[in-house]
Amino acid sequence: MTATPKRIHEEPKDKMRPELALVLCSAGAKSPENEDLLRSLLGQGVDWDEVLACALEHRLLPVVYERLHALGTDWLAQEQWEVLAELARNEGIKSLYFLGEMLRLHGLFEAGQIPAIPYKGPILAWLAYHDAGSRTFADLDFVVAQQYIPQAIAALQAAGYEARFDLREAQKGGPEPAGGEYAFVRAPNFTRVELHTERTLRYFPRPLNLDEMKARLIPVEIAGRTVSTFSVEDTLVMLCVQGAEHFWVRLAWIVDVARLATAQPVDWLLAMRIAAEMKCVRLLLLGLSLAHDLLGASLPQKILEQAREDANVRWLAGEVHEQIQGIFDLSTGVLRRAAFRIRSHDRIGEGVWQLLRRAIGPTQSERPRARLPRVLAPMDMFLRSWRQLRENGVGWRPRLKPDLAIYGATLPEVAEKMLRLAEITSGDVLYDLGCGDGRIVVMAAEQYGIRAVGVDINPRRIAEARDNARWHGVEDRVQFLLGDAKQVDVSAATVVTLYLGSDGNLRLAGRLRSQLRPGARIVSQKFRIYGWPPERVESHVLPNGVETPLYLWRIKEVSAKDAAVE
Repeated sequence: MTATPKRIHEEPKDKMRPELALVLCSAGAKSPENEDLLRSLLGQGVDWDEVLACALEHRLLPVVYERLHALGTDWLAQEQWEVLAELARNEGIKSLYFLGEMLRLHGLFEAGQIPAIPYKGPILAWLAYHDAGSRTFADLDFVVAQQYIPQAIAALQAAGYEARFDLREAQKGGPEPAGGEYAFVRAPNFTRVELHTERTLRYFPRPLNLDEMKARLIPVEIAGRTVSTFSVEDTLVMLCVQGAEHFWVRLAWIVDVARLATAQPVDWLLAMRIAAEMKCVRLLLLGLSLAHDLLGASLPQKILEQAREDANVRWLAGEVHEQIQGIFDLSTGVLRRAAFRIRSHDRIGEGVWQLLRRAIGPTQSERPRARLPRVLAPMDMFLRSWRQLRENGVGWRPRLKPDLAIYGATLPEVAEKMLRLAEITSGDVLYDLGCGDGRIVVMAAEQYGIRAVGVDINPRRIAEARDNARWHGVEDRVQFLLGDAKQVDVSAATVVTLYLGSDGNLRLAGRLRSQLRPGARIVSQKFRIYGWPPERVESHVLPNGVETPLYLWRIKEVSAKDAAVE
């Protein structure tokens, strides 16, 4: 028996912006009401760059393309269709490549008698979407029992992959805190593979019982091969636990739950029993309630009633709803993060204990750091907590949500090449949007003697940038602004540098188009501005052999109506 669409969480406080609503609606269950809403959103006019940015940010581009294509091509202009189709084609090619690589590696593991279980990625796409090309993913995931990690590492190295962790960790098996996943990368396209074990998947309330889960494995016929993966019930629980671990910041994770729960037969009694044994019933109910509320997933009435009766599930769902609307960012602010994590557990005491365990254990980013001797473990714990507090803040005041890019420092040689590509002269004014530690701004001021401005949303990065300017003695020629680059007036700029993502570039496209004067140049590292053909493209080969493209655009003298970038 399924339920009528009654929400677990009450209506949101603020109305969702139409661009995000369109993406969410495209991913939702098909119904006459949903189709009417899609037509209404398209008819009222939306910022198409923001629609594409939302779809890329939440990894829902293929889903959006498929739904809008089924709706009919008359709803979009020809150039909008061309950009959407190009993006969907690119994502589809990547997805098919990952599918082929997953099957190749699965075959290598089988040949080496290594019981590696693929999950998420292409096999989830096959189960939940019935098409590997309908889901976007950036890596491949395998679950391997800890005892088989040395053999799995050897197999991946033989297949051309390089370990991104200290290989001494392959021999771990004692009581010390486990780090994150075992990550590998293969050049030249930097394909990433992650191995997970019952020890590294430490964000589950209880360690995974792989023997029980292996007894429930199901065969999946995919691209002419039979591959075993976790049962639908186990997968649903794992998806809901992982989504909550990352505060459900990506809509694709909720879509995965909704699609899997409706595309495959689910033994709901078994799913709830598995969740109860793993002490994550509340996490499962939260994921299912989000799939129902946001995407119209049809679920058993008993499941929805249990979610509605749990005050903590309602509170958690409300937090996620407001985060999706952009009211605040759950991933920042130690106090709010702690409250979310504690209330996610079936018992408050378990939530507190899990929170303390996280504080004791190293995070993935901390694994490369040398750890202090055992006698100084309390100091190590204090330093780890201090770093988290500095990075995330206490949470008394809400921080702006970083929706343009994840921070990544530009290599000095790449920064130099970007400035040369911009053909900087003495009269230029440079704006670096998403400036990080300010290295491009400082280099422009120091080497070219020009005025330069850096903008970043992270106060820690701005502090680093100002220290960097003082160290190089260019404080009088640079300025660093703490704020959202989407709101900054860039009309004074003659050169703009970017190292964002494709979605971040799209979010700035309208501002750059409307505010920059003819002759202004835009240089972007690695990522294009889709829909704007670049004037020039140069490549830079990084020390690790990866080729990084650099794009140059120049604002042309055109009418206001036809303003464009070449």
